Amino acid sequence: MNYTILGETSVNVTLNSESAPHFIEHQQNHSRGLVEPYWNALLDVIGDDPDMLYVWYLTIYAYGLFWIIGGLFVLMDLTNRPRWMRKYKTQPGTNEPLEWDRFMHLVRTVLYNQLVFGIPTTYVVYHINKYFIDCMPDVRYVPPLDELLRDMVVCILGWEVGFYYTHRIFHSRHFYQRFHKLHHEWRAPVALSAMYAHPLEFVVSDLLPVYLGPAIMKCHVFTMVLWLTFVMWDTVGDHSGYHLPFLGSSESHDFHHQNFNQCYGNYGICDRLHGTNDEFRKKKQYQRHYRIFSLKSARELVPVR
Repeated sequence: MNYTILGETSVNVTLNSESAPHFIEHQQNHSRGLVEPYWNALLDVIGDDPDMLYVWYLTIYAYGLFWIIGGLFVLMDLTNRPRWMRKYKTQPGTNEPLEWDRFMHLVRTVLYNQLVFGIPTTYVVYHINKYFIDCMPDVRYVPPLDELLRDMVVCILGWEVGFYYTHRIFHSRHFYQRFHKLHHEWRAPVALSAMYAHPLEFVVSDLLPVYLGPAIMKCHVFTMVLWLTFVMWDTVGDHSGYHLPFLGSSESHDFHHQNFNQCYGNYGICDRLHGTNDEFRKKKQYQRHYRIFSLKSARELVPVR
């Protein structure tokens, strides 16, 4: 009797283990079925030409998102409002308020980079990738969840590696004074200063590392929308000068702007590998370097003394 029950149990376990991949596939297809009609409805409006989508619409979307998110942060710096947000500043007393002339110079520099160098770089990178791809992904097909997650992980790692090493090169004696010093005029950065850089640095260190993962994985345009959303939010947040509740910490990159020779990467992976965040890890900023799940500020949770 017991043997029969055990036998039945083992058969059930075998069947369940064999059916697990089918269950996962079913759930992924269900998720795609929810998203794909809306995605295709959007393509019905804007068109499904890959060249337009990958180059022009993605560029408009990414830079538009940059200005919307960055503009909201900078508006707080220009107006010093709302007052209750002041406690979330990573460097209290800086850019309070942000000087108008400095702000306008920032805007002009960023627009120049985006329009004169950003769009052509995107165009060239896309067409180089297209040349080496046998068949472009069907833009009307929404990738399954496992593919999205896989591609996003590779994109994040590619960005970390590409940005870390190009960033370190621009901190070398031969490149810092001529190129990278411009970006470090902002020892207390503001959101829009994420793209305030010499054009060469903007292309080599800001743009190309972002495109590295998508080039490796031959990412679908839908994946690119998610990826660029992540990138814009992350890079603007890192330069925002605020450490807001429930959002990612800007402490590491803010520390880099103050100290120059620490925290070159985005996520600390390469910094740990090369020991370039050792000093940061000894500081209060490192103790504050986490996602806050309360309305208290990082300085309230980890006081100076």
